[in-house]
Amino acid sequence: MIDRPIRRKDRQLPQEEALDLLNQGVYGVLSVTGDEGWPYGVPMHYVFLEGNLYLHCAKEGHMLESIARDDRVCFTVVPRHELVPDHITALYESVMVFGTAALVEEADERQKILEALVDRLAQVSPEIKEQYIRSKGARTGLVRIRPARITAKASRAFLPVTKRM
Repeated sequence: MIDRPIRRKDRQLPQEEALDLLNQGVYGVLSVTGDEGWPYGVPMHYVFLEGNLYLHCAKEGHMLESIARDDRVCFTVVPRHELVPDHITALYESVMVFGTAALVEEADERQKILEALVDRLAQVSPEIKEQYIRSKGARTGLVRIRPARITAKASRAFLPVTKRM
C-alpha cells in the first residue's frame, strides 16, 4: 500500500486520536471495488473492537461478492460535521481506515462481535439481547476489516470568511 500523505498536514490528527474517533462513531461508509471495477459504497453501522472494524450485513449480495473478488477496502467515518454557512466553511472530524475485509466464520468470534454490536447500537435488557442474537445471529453476515492504515483529520476552528479572501 502506498503511504500517501494527507495534503492538509495542519489538519492531520495523531493515531491515538484517530482510534478515539473510531471508538466514538457508530456509522460509516464501506467502499469496495464493485462490478466491472466501479466503486461501490455502502453506508453501515460498525463496532471497533480489539484493533479491527466489524460490520454486520446480509450473508450474500453485491458487497460480499466485491470483497470476495478484491478484499481491499476503505471505511470512512465522519463523527462530526457542522456547516458554518456565514463563513463558507465547515467544522469536521473524519477517519479513513484502509484494510482488508473478510467474513467472520468462527462461532466464538461471531458471538463476541454480535454481542458488541448489540451493546453499541441498542439499549435492551440482557434477555432481549440474548433472544435477538439467538434469533438473528445465524442469518447475519459479519465482516472483519483488518486495518493496514488509519488516517484522520479535523477542522475544529476557522478564520472568518473576510480574512480568507
